[in-house]
Amino acid sequence: MVTTMGAWLLLQVAYFASVLFLIWRSSRDQSGRQRAKHYDDRQEGRYQSQAYHEGDK
Repeated sequence: MVTTMGAWLLLQVAYFASVLFLIWRSSRDQSGRQRAKHYDDRQEGRYQSQAYHEGDK
C-alpha cells in the first residue's frame, strides 16, 4: 500500500511539473515570436525609409 501511494504521488508530481514546463515553454516561444516580429517590423521600416530617401536624389 505504501509503495502504491508513493508511486501515485511521484506520478502526480511529475505530471504537475510537466504541465508547468509546457506552459513556460509556450510563453517563452510566444514572447520570442513577438520579439522577432518587432525586429522584422523595424527592419522593414528601415528599408522603406532608405528607399524613400534614395528616390529623393
